[in-house]
Amino acid sequence: MSTDWAAHDLKVQNHHGGNLAATSRIRHVLIAAITAGDIAPGARLKEIDLGQQLGVSRTPLREAMSALKAEGVLSIGDDGGLRVRTLDYQDIHALYQLRAKLESMAAELAAAQASPAEREFIAEIRAKESILVNDGINPATLAKLNGQFHQSIALASHNSFLVETLQRLSILMVLLGPTAYSLAERVREIGAEHDAINNSIQTHDPIAAKQAASIHLQNAVKARLQLIASGHKDNID
Repeated sequence: MSTDWAAHDLKVQNHHGGNLAATSRIRHVLIAAITAGDIAPGARLKEIDLGQQLGVSRTPLREAMSALKAEGVLSIGDDGGLRVRTLDYQDIHALYQLRAKLESMAAELAAAQASPAEREFIAEIRAKESILVNDGINPATLAKLNGQFHQSIALASHNSFLVETLQRLSILMVLLGPTAYSLAERVREIGAEHDAINNSIQTHDPIAAKQAASIHLQNAVKARLQLIASGHKDNID
């Protein structure tokens, strides 16, 4: 099945606006295609073919691919070509292990240091998420809101280095494929876990917030590793 590059490009424009520099736009389009599963892990990215499919010139395409290589999304294969990085069982476990530490730290700091306005914003995102889940909104919209929830907590930590590290780590999460919100049973679990994190932040309880965030990520990696071990390809986080 061919990749609908126009659809990915439109999605990028809707999310990031239409004034992105060419290199940045191409990078986001490639990320969107990888996230959607249109470009599978291990797939070879051929510069000439991509340039023709995307209708872009070689220079910005090469710069976008170089950026993704530097971010760890692409890697050099045995044949010397650039491929979408493949994460094995241990890679995924290590990725979630690091994310759990960072997200727990962010929640702990947010509970202790967030301003009233930041706490209110976090609560509003969680409330909106709950409403959209009950309305049966599409997984992509929920995933976007999920990103806002975690990002708002990171920003409320008031630690710029932590925010930067989490942003870099989030790029690698695209290698895991489609969002967990595509699985109904995981959606409700995520909601309950988000409630625990939010409630701890609202009540200024750093210890509870740290624990809630840790449990959230532990549940996510457990579900994913179980699916991998059983041979399923469904994505759960």
